[in-house]
Amino acid sequence: MRKVDVVYLYEHAARELDVACAVSAILREEFGVSVEIVQWPSGFTDALYDVSPRLVILPFCYTEKSYPRLLAAWRKSIFFNMTWEQIFYSGNKVAKTPRGEFALNHVVHHAWSASYASTLRASGISEDHIYLNGQPAYALYNEPYRRYFVPREQLAKKHGIPLHSRWVFFPENYNWAFYTQSTLEQFIRNGQSSDDVYAMREYCNKSLAETVRWCDEAVAGGNVDIILRPRPATSLSEFTAFVSRVLPVIPKKIHILQEESVRDWVLASDMVVSSYSTSLLEAAIAEKPVYILEPYPTPSSLKVEWHEYLDHIDQKSDFLNACLFQFGKNSGVRLAEWAQEQMMSSGDSIENLAVIISRLLKLDAMLPPSAPLRVAIPEVKPRINALLWVFFQKCRAILGLRKVVHIPDEYLKDYFDRETIRSRINRWREVLFG
Repeated sequence: MRKVDVVYLYEHAARELDVACAVSAILREEFGVSVEIVQWPSGFTDALYDVSPRLVILPFCYTEKSYPRLLAAWRKSIFFNMTWEQIFYSGNKVAKTPRGEFALNHVVHHAWSASYASTLRASGISEDHIYLNGQPAYALYNEPYRRYFVPREQLAKKHGIPLHSRWVFFPENYNWAFYTQSTLEQFIRNGQSSDDVYAMREYCNKSLAETVRWCDEAVAGGNVDIILRPRPATSLSEFTAFVSRVLPVIPKKIHILQEESVRDWVLASDMVVSSYSTSLLEAAIAEKPVYILEPYPTPSSLKVEWHEYLDHIDQKSDFLNACLFQFGKNSGVRLAEWAQEQMMSSGDSIENLAVIISRLLKLDAMLPPSAPLRVAIPEVKPRINALLWVFFQKCRAILGLRKVVHIPDEYLKDYFDRETIRSRINRWREVLFG
């Protein structure tokens, strides 16, 4: 079994993989740190055969219950929580706040803002185990990182989008429209208001349907192409089925795509619109005209502070006007200033992240203690199951009996094999180090 310095787990490729690969390139070139990037959960079983890490980077860590087998296998590693969701509205804050002894006492946490660092402290996490750094994905819009992304000409050729039309990028985030009933019930059991949960679902269903109708009229009215991108956790087929229920015939100038990253499309597009999606923050940082769409009044449970820095569109006529005639050059300036102040004030957060990880590996930082088994896997039956599972996987590894891992359909777009990931890291090394 190979010993590696870091296993870097990512969940959604579109959200996390660019940062993971860029950080890995810097760690290798500047600090001599070995990194294995693994998709969670699909790649974990395969990684267990091969690697023993000193440090494990988690995409999230709200409670130990998400990682019982991982904790059983790598319990004595250092755990570093990237927490890829840190901008909350009241409807999801409870579910996304760390809780439980493992998350509070045995994990190092990465904070984008002073506000989130305060939330972590209020939850009971030690100041010594909080690193305030900024949002690393926002740094991707700065030099030299932005050189990595696919140029508009290449996107146009690949996806059949006219190069000289107006590109309106719509990164969709009506997430509550796609949650299953069991998921909604779990949110309620976790402490969210039943009234809020069902109000958010109704709002998202109605708003997405109406904005799809607006998009239909926009592309029919002029030289406009709309790139409609489902959020990473929603499958392309699921989203397309929703749109087809609203528009039996989807116009060719509405391109429903999940290929490439949000960064590729933001940088290539002329304007960005969405619901309450944090992609609008990224677009504002990239100095694009941005608008928040509000065909129906937004429930209080979905409102957040940064919405007030955006121009809101609540009428179809204003949306059509923005798409066809007026691209307000200043529509994202106030939001960009807010994002810079709140989540980009510490300098290059990607380089900083590599420095933080190297310090943790050198033990040049305060580390939380390893969690005892009763904490890492708290319930007796899951504990036994997790230990037995790890034992049998390691026996297979010793005997060379590799198990073929089935990739769930919902993770097919996120899973990349090692060769593909190595290729991406090498591209990042070329961009960053020549």
